[in-house]
Amino acid sequence: MKPTITLAMIVRNEEDNLPGCLESARHWVDEIVIVDTGSGDRTPEIARRYTAKVYTCPWRDDFSAARNFALEQATGSWILCLDADERLDATGGDLRSLIKKHPHREAFLLPLHNPIPEIPGSYTRFPVLRLFRNKPAYRFRGKIHEQVTVHSPGAVGLAPAPVIWHRPLSVRERRRKRGRNIALLQRALAKDPLNPFLLYYLGVEWLGLGKPGYALPCLERAYREISDEHILFRAPAVRYLVAALRGLGRLDEAICLCLKEALRYSDYTDLFFDGGVVLEEKGEYEVAVRWFEEAVNCGQPPSHFVHTCGTDGFLSLYHLGHCLEKLGRLEEAEKFYARALAANPDYLPPLYHLFLLLLTTRGARAAYDYFKLAGHLHQPRQATVLADLFFEAGYSGLARACLKEGPAAVSGESTRQLVKFSLYSGHTEEALTLAESLLSEKHDPDLAVGEILGLVVQGDYGRAREKALRLWQYRHERSRALAMLGLITHLKGGRKTYQPEDARRPEVIKALLGILENCLCHAPHAGKWGLNTEGWSRLVKGITGYLAYFSPEGAAALCGYLEEKAASVRIWMERRYGPARELVP
Repeated sequence: MKPTITLAMIVRNEEDNLPGCLESARHWVDEIVIVDTGSGDRTPEIARRYTAKVYTCPWRDDFSAARNFALEQATGSWILCLDADERLDATGGDLRSLIKKHPHREAFLLPLHNPIPEIPGSYTRFPVLRLFRNKPAYRFRGKIHEQVTVHSPGAVGLAPAPVIWHRPLSVRERRRKRGRNIALLQRALAKDPLNPFLLYYLGVEWLGLGKPGYALPCLERAYREISDEHILFRAPAVRYLVAALRGLGRLDEAICLCLKEALRYSDYTDLFFDGGVVLEEKGEYEVAVRWFEEAVNCGQPPSHFVHTCGTDGFLSLYHLGHCLEKLGRLEEAEKFYARALAANPDYLPPLYHLFLLLLTTRGARAAYDYFKLAGHLHQPRQATVLADLFFEAGYSGLARACLKEGPAAVSGESTRQLVKFSLYSGHTEEALTLAESLLSEKHDPDLAVGEILGLVVQGDYGRAREKALRLWQYRHERSRALAMLGLITHLKGGRKTYQPEDARRPEVIKALLGILENCLCHAPHAGKWGLNTEGWSRLVKGITGYLAYFSPEGAAALCGYLEEKAASVRIWMERRYGPARELVP
């Protein structure tokens, strides 16, 4: 008999998530059953677009009761369970093919991928029992973190596909759900205080809220009491326990736990990665290198282990680079940073480290040539980051070149960046043309100030004043507009016009010092760039003169700023050439 599949779901206030979930699954199932537990939005209406089998069930703080009610309405020979914030990805294999290929299985663990927002391209893989035969014996148990239990282990298959993707939640929504789960788990534990699985889940929720002190006793008991018979729980319990110990600064205990469990699970990649991170935090870089190397050598761990994508690749490679850099093995560090970027171009921490390493060891121009030759400037995201890094390091011309070389310059945000980089590298006409084009589409105060400065550099004070008056029309930009108008008046030789009132002076001073900082750090150099720097010299003199002129506060702020700059230069010189010595005649 041909197997039929019912998608059984419980939902509540999921109007934003439900359409995407149902669209991802509807072609792979024969029937959809949706139980609403009290929505106040359009969730039931959306559900009825996909199925006539939409039911309501009063919410009694019991997930299993609601899910089992859904199962009672299902007529398919197999059950697929999804949450509304999940998507079914059948590109690697569909449900029917899986069932036909393994006719004697009673249930399947499917891979659930939970993306990690802080690490682009990474996710945590959990094996979850979501596909099982529609039999009375298979029902959910537990009011929270409910599970279906199949008592014959050999009857459960571990499938590589299809994959369930969990949609990332906002921080606020994650915290709300964790708070709800903690309350339900504490009630459940009051009735069953020795249940190690409830303790495991409670520890995970506390850890997710950043409370390792509350998580630790729960995870310690779960770790001691859950055996390898329940490897799907015990293996992640080890990792969560390590994380709790790390969060409390108990690094020696954390590494001892990693050492002990690495002997038990010699093919658990993530455990070697976690151990490497702990050793890195302890400053034991030589040993950490060996742990990260072992993580890379292990490759992806067996499917029954909870796994963080990247621990077998780009994450370990990045940490290898960092540890080797700390050990002074800079050439090796450079290679590992490059390998990490090649493995995951969207994961940018290796790029920051590689930039600083090359800038220090080879210089700015050689660093730029390296990134260009290696193709990083043709990765739009990397090119924009490198442009910012070169600019912050004082190399506005190289920042501009990063965006001019590859496809990054075609995006709106990159064009906005290019205005600043072109302006401060002396390509004033280019900056003005770009700024005018962007401002014709949308007001942008930063671009407007850049356009005014470009006109000032060109000596076109009339148009600069006109643009500054236009900026004045925006209430929140009036302090910057006053700064521009006062600067223009000062450069033209005026004395009385546009003196900021007392309440606005701090903001005007801040705006002028910010421009001065960019001018001093990034102004073009004649000869090096083949550009005329007369306009820039005039702008710098104008800013310093106006600050010194319009109020005692302005003069004091200028003196304080110059003293800080002098101190920074002195520190840099002493680091490079040693402490200054008095000259003895």
